[in-house]
Amino acid sequence: MATMLIRLKAVLREKHLQPHGAFCREYDKVARVIDPELVGSWPSRAQFNRWLSGELKGLPHPHHCRVLEKMLPGYTATQLFEPYKTDVPNAAETGVSDGAGLFSLIESRIDRPAVSAIEWGPEQSQAGRGHTGLSARDAANVSESTQRVGQRLLKLKQEQCLSDEEISQLAHLAGYIIDLDTRIDIHIARGGAAHVTYRYELLNLTDRPLTRLARELWFEHTIGKLDLSPLRESTRRMAIQRRHDTPNLSKFACQLSPAIQPGESAVIGYVCEGGRFEDALYWRQGINRYTRRFTLNLRQADAGDLIGCSAIEEHQDGLEVSATEELIWDYEGDDVIITLTRDYLRPGQSVTLRWTVTRERA
Repeated sequence: MATMLIRLKAVLREKHLQPHGAFCREYDKVARVIDPELVGSWPSRAQFNRWLSGELKGLPHPHHCRVLEKMLPGYTATQLFEPYKTDVPNAAETGVSDGAGLFSLIESRIDRPAVSAIEWGPEQSQAGRGHTGLSARDAANVSESTQRVGQRLLKLKQEQCLSDEEISQLAHLAGYIIDLDTRIDIHIARGGAAHVTYRYELLNLTDRPLTRLARELWFEHTIGKLDLSPLRESTRRMAIQRRHDTPNLSKFACQLSPAIQPGESAVIGYVCEGGRFEDALYWRQGINRYTRRFTLNLRQADAGDLIGCSAIEEHQDGLEVSATEELIWDYEGDDVIITLTRDYLRPGQSVTLRWTVTRERA
């Protein structure tokens, strides 16, 4: 399911202000001119994410609108929160050859993916020129799979307003399956029973159809055997083939129909029930693929007060980096809600969230 792109997100990307910290600094500069009392009144990270995701109903508070209109001249607040639509250029018609480098790179790696370190991150620039299309002469020199992958990247650039640098980084990852977006939603009931939903937006940058994904799930405590079912919002039909089960571990494969062809993207996912949280409150998630955006949403019912919360990102070499600055937490009644986001993760990494609440589980 495609996420609606809001004009505000597109405009902030153009100005390199989409990170929350950069946005807040610019917000304060403008607020200082309009009304010094507005300095520091920028939206929280959770609010900012709602603005950019299209979840906001209506417009923000009037003082936010004043600052946004001054910060981004030429747009009204109403225009900034409208859906942003762009026309995807037809590469066969443009005949522009400066996209040839993109396709040549894909062609060189699609069946021989890079095994050494690949630049992967928000500040890594690998392209000095824009990519607009492939001329007919260039198209004759690359495979059909390369053309499909390259055209999908160009379309993705338009749909998600990605920069040339981001598209170039994805092209360097030709030959891999990419997780454009991974989201894990964990709901813990009052007694500790867990309902876990995995949602992946996959991009196939290989020259082979993707028909099967191997996965595994582990819980320290379970209530009988782990129960697995396909996510209803998946854009492919999916069957779960269980390969190995123990009381607290399940290894399984997701079989997809139809296959995700080279250059195609799809949303798939699954739901797990039967896990249980008792004394140890933590979640460790291993990263299997290059992952553009990772989000972990956790809700614990009737948890009382949150008295401790931390997150660690572990690298392939064992280096641990604090991810606590990316945590957002709140309360909804007696429920504790925690959100952790990370960008540009690599295979072999892991992300661990730990938290402590005051109320004992029944």
